[in-house]
Amino acid sequence: MKNYFNVAHKVLIFLSLLFCYTSGTNAAELPKLLKATLLSETAIQLQFDGQLEAETAEDLANYQIAPDAQVEYALLDDRLNRVLLLTSPLEIEKTYRLTLTNIQTGIVITLPPVNEITFGTGDAVTFSGGVQDTTLHVNKDRKTRNDNAGAEPTLLCNPTGSVFFVAFDLFDAFEDMGIREPTQILEATITLHVEQCETDALQTVLYRRVLLPWKEGRGTSTRAEDNELTYNSALHRNLPWNKRPAQAMLSGIDGDTESDYNGSEDVAHRIDGTSEIQGAGKHYTIKSELLTEAVRFWVANPDYNYGYLFALQDGNVPIIFTSKEATDETLRPTLTIRYQTVDQKETSENSK
Repeated sequence: MKNYFNVAHKVLIFLSLLFCYTSGTNAAELPKLLKATLLSETAIQLQFDGQLEAETAEDLANYQIAPDAQVEYALLDDRLNRVLLLTSPLEIEKTYRLTLTNIQTGIVITLPPVNEITFGTGDAVTFSGGVQDTTLHVNKDRKTRNDNAGAEPTLLCNPTGSVFFVAFDLFDAFEDMGIREPTQILEATITLHVEQCETDALQTVLYRRVLLPWKEGRGTSTRAEDNELTYNSALHRNLPWNKRPAQAMLSGIDGDTESDYNGSEDVAHRIDGTSEIQGAGKHYTIKSELLTEAVRFWVANPDYNYGYLFALQDGNVPIIFTSKEATDETLRPTLTIRYQTVDQKETSENSK
């Protein structure tokens, strides 16, 4: 009997040590929280150093916010290392403590009155996905006029008329964040990386709003499938350009009103801005008040967010930019928006 109890005791000790080792290993393997960012009065983004399982990431019981705030919804990002928390309204510049079940101390977070977010593709941006970019190649060869270039790692504009398109889908992000007022947008900038430019001379690239829907396609200068952008069509076979290749523009039609879209013009007559390009291997940040106004318009009218056409305005050498298909995600196009985290008009009305 004594031997039996000794053996049983040893087994229990072994199992206890094994359980502790296993639990410690699993805990160590859990991704660590790198950053918690208050995006708006109802949205927080968490960034981890590894991938999460949806079952854990979207379990509301894993999150607590004090004082007096509730987590109402949790959504695991497609990148699997970010979680968007939707909450009850939070106050500007008030200190909150966010506690996760696997973190003992909690994290102090504060909502700033002004914030900045980025759109693009990859882990380096705040919101990834929902981006289109492609080149509309202008070639003498008529056989290529129904080709598309959506999957190419570069974007091209040149003196022969080739242009490229870039559009960022803002709707889901702003809908989730509860930002719906154009007045909240303070400034917008687009950053592009120049990969190749065979001149040291200064050249100028212009950008105009696109007024027809388009789709980038999945080919690398190959025959387009239905609804892909080509020399002939904004949407292959279904929506031809009014004047190919995307050249129809009428004075006064600038993309400022809903009636400017989906009609007889391809792009805005007005140039929203220009950027001076001199040298390759570096980023260029494009900004203008009209670009900011365009983003404000898209916040109010997301169905008409067809982005921008970029073209060579002044210069005689092709400029090759990096597209969203580039292996190095830090070289891909990005849109940065600086905004008020709370609608000031609504706040003023609520305080009356």
